[in-house]
Amino acid sequence: MHDPTPDFSVPPEPDVSSEPAHRVSLWEIIAITLGAGLLVAAGLLGLGVKALGNAFNPERAEAIAQSLMRYEVAGGSQGFFGANIGGGKMAAVVSQRRVPASQSESQSPAVELFLARMPLPEAAKTKEKAEPGAESESVPEPVNELFSGFSFSNQDIAAFQIDHTETQQKAFCGTILPVEVSTGLLLPPNGAPALPAVKYELIQPLETESRIVVVSALGANAAEQAEQTFAALKCLDAAL
Repeated sequence: MHDPTPDFSVPPEPDVSSEPAHRVSLWEIIAITLGAGLLVAAGLLGLGVKALGNAFNPERAEAIAQSLMRYEVAGGSQGFFGANIGGGKMAAVVSQRRVPASQSESQSPAVELFLARMPLPEAAKTKEKAEPGAESESVPEPVNELFSGFSFSNQDIAAFQIDHTETQQKAFCGTILPVEVSTGLLLPPNGAPALPAVKYELIQPLETESRIVVVSALGANAAEQAEQTFAALKCLDAAL
């Protein structure tokens, strides 16, 4: 006979111990790791592209250059590159006048000015702080390690065929400093005729950093343009 009393007993829980546990395979671990790495790389790439785009922004480049020194370029100038890197800053500005005037497809800026202030190596800082007459280890003079070509925009070393290099003593920011002056010819990358070229390079060690100035000029008036641009430079430091 059927018992009308309802059954309120709790049904037994299923036995999950018999179900096989899912084990993460080596390939799944590799896939997860690669996926995470790709996400990070994509983020860094996006930041890098944005930073590179900002570095070549003309207004930003000229603002950084103006924060480094006062300068004048005959015929006007525009920013080419500017960045804050590792505690230092650098900028390049180019003249609005181009050479040669008759070949627009192969024109280059008549004048390019590169400015930078970069931290000195620890050894050089120690040398600067040493008392006069005190013996110290030999420390190499600071060099321009940012680029070694004719200019920041033309870093092909072989393109600048130097005929003569000399060190001249020139007035700079209230003092006299050695300036390396190189003259020769610059070979354009597209096989166009070579252009007369003059390059001024100065490296001034300061207390904790070095100031780097490179003036690159092209064309028949390259020597005059380089000298005029260099002579117009003025430091922002009150003491200089």
